Amino acid sequence: MMQHQFLTLIEEHSAAINRVCRSFCHTTEDCEDLRQDIILNLWLGWSRYRPTAKPVTWVWRVAVNTGISWWRHRHRQVETSPLEGIELPDNGLDRENREWLHDLIRQLPAKDQKLLRLYLDGWKQDEIGEMLGISETNVQTRMSRIKQKLRNLSALD
Repeated sequence: MMQHQFLTLIEEHSAAINRVCRSFCHTTEDCEDLRQDIILNLWLGWSRYRPTAKPVTWVWRVAVNTGISWWRHRHRQVETSPLEGIELPDNGLDRENREWLHDLIRQLPAKDQKLLRLYLDGWKQDEIGEMLGISETNVQTRMSRIKQKLRNLSALD
């Protein structure tokens, strides 16, 4: 029974796991390796999981923490992560302007890209805070700073 519940959890939150993998990895092979590590860590933590938070929050936290450990272990010095899979809101932007916006976002530090990715994926600020282990106020402050960084970067173009 426990295995069935776990497999159902993985299946339901597969897209979130994949987004985390894409935010840390540059190759398909690395994404697959990280995905396996995340699922292993979820399985190892499954017996200790207590549903005090939403399951997606727990999955996201384990996935992000595994991604951070994975990244550190490989001693990657990359400060940004690819934006594959992230969809920017249309807002009437043509292809050229969307690419320009993607380029601006790629210039942000990885931690800012991750927070922005969650925001653009439609997560609420309190949920983002819970996933990243920071307060809602901290999320608001960081989003404000990210917006300012994007304004400054766009002024340089």
